[in-house]
Amino acid sequence: MTMLSLLDAPIARPLVVGVIAGLAAQTFKLFSFLVLEKRINFRRLVETDGAPNMHSAAFAGLTTAIAQQEGIGSLEFALAAGLTALITVDIWNVKHAASRQADVVDTIVRRLRPDAAGAMRRSLSYTVFDVLAGTGVGVALAWVIR
Repeated sequence: MTMLSLLDAPIARPLVVGVIAGLAAQTFKLFSFLVLEKRINFRRLVETDGAPNMHSAAFAGLTTAIAQQEGIGSLEFALAAGLTALITVDIWNVKHAASRQADVVDTIVRRLRPDAAGAMRRSLSYTVFDVLAGTGVGVALAWVIR
């Protein structure tokens, strides 16, 4: 089954849109790293921090495609929209807490071992912007892949 026939299948289209939106978000991170750091880092394809957020992109794309296919008055859309809202809020809260915890651990390590300051990990970046950017990518791709 080709990608085109998957997009034509009425049940599979929302899933395909969600997957493509998630992959697009990760690919954007890869290229933005290339532009900013002048080197390629394939780890960005699997890292979850930064903008756009892959999870919010995938769920927003899925929900938008369901709205396009079933309508905003459908039970399917209501379920997808509710789950997307919960997941999006949880993504930000969990990732924000992880970022704050990592900063606290770094502070503790710096105080206990000042000589290890050069070995610090890069700061996690989990912001509302990351999640909103992911949501925008998902919604936009659902309209483009229509």
